[in-house]
Amino acid sequence: MKRRILIVVMLLGAVVPALGQERGRPWKRGALRLEEFAITAAAGREKSHLDYGIAYTTSGTTEGMNTYLYCRTTAMMYPTSSWIGEGYVNESELNYNQVLFDLVEVYRRQMQQEAILLNKRVQYEALLATTKNHLDREIQVVQAATEMGRDSLALERIRVKNREWLNANPGSHPEFTPLSYWWTLGIEGGATFSTGDVGKIITPSIGATGYMGGLGWGRHGLYFSVLSAASMARDSVIDFSGNLVLPVMSRTDVTLLSYGYTLFDRMLFSITPYVAIGITNMDSEMDWYFGTSYTFGVMGHYHLHHWHYIKDGAKGKARRFTPSVMGKLYVSYTDMDQDGKGLTIGLQFGLSVGMRRESVAWMNEL
Repeated sequence: MKRRILIVVMLLGAVVPALGQERGRPWKRGALRLEEFAITAAAGREKSHLDYGIAYTTSGTTEGMNTYLYCRTTAMMYPTSSWIGEGYVNESELNYNQVLFDLVEVYRRQMQQEAILLNKRVQYEALLATTKNHLDREIQVVQAATEMGRDSLALERIRVKNREWLNANPGSHPEFTPLSYWWTLGIEGGATFSTGDVGKIITPSIGATGYMGGLGWGRHGLYFSVLSAASMARDSVIDFSGNLVLPVMSRTDVTLLSYGYTLFDRMLFSITPYVAIGITNMDSEMDWYFGTSYTFGVMGHYHLHHWHYIKDGAKGKARRFTPSVMGKLYVSYTDMDQDGKGLTIGLQFGLSVGMRRESVAWMNEL
């Protein structure tokens, strides 16, 4: 899975550029500790100060020929600008700041849930500004309701409320499981060269033509193909007058059932190794041969379409009609029982079209 971070914007009381922001301490690291705060003189009614923020990154995850866009959010506190006043360095003051920090995480998760529905940077920034305003007002409400943490009963009620909400709403983590099914049809042509007993029966062919079809799910595919090759038979024919007649045309038909797994799948190009079993029928004016073929090959596609971006709420969907230039290189072993055995090497080129339907199942993770 390949990831690219496009932009980082952080919130610290106001929306400011990320590059000018100090490194924050994420909420998911665990409970706050006293050593994470500076110790300084108290200011007015404030016994302590928590500098908090919500950071987000907009990223793109490339999976095959698609890029899935998402926003990943993180609740932060900034140790160098957070402080506890002298004379208040105790667990009670730390718990008060933890309640505020939990509230930041509540709003972070709410923002994450809404961000999944968006796919533009300007929309993320507007959502961040809205979240900031609501969070700042809620922090002020908590400070007033708890008298800056002095009312322990009110603080405990808010702490329990925050924890219940967090437990009931696990954070949305923008990872996905790609789900796709597809079909493809193609025509192909190329050359074949045979060795062994098969090579003794027919000459190499440069006129092999055929067609193929396939059905698949994700990177797995089943293919059905028929390949016909015209060549010269190496046998001699003597007519009724005793004259030697050469050459004799031979036709080879190969019907294959293949399984392929796409190892490399990118925006414009894919590579799929495959194995196949099939039936080989060689027919000339003199004789008829029948055998079983076992094939290993590599199939490549150059896709003639643009990069697709998928983003549609909790589940992205796309339907794509895809024309491609196709190439195959394969080795086939043919067993004709009493008529012998042999290898056939083939190189094919062709055109294919296909339809792919894709969706993205988003997973929730704290």
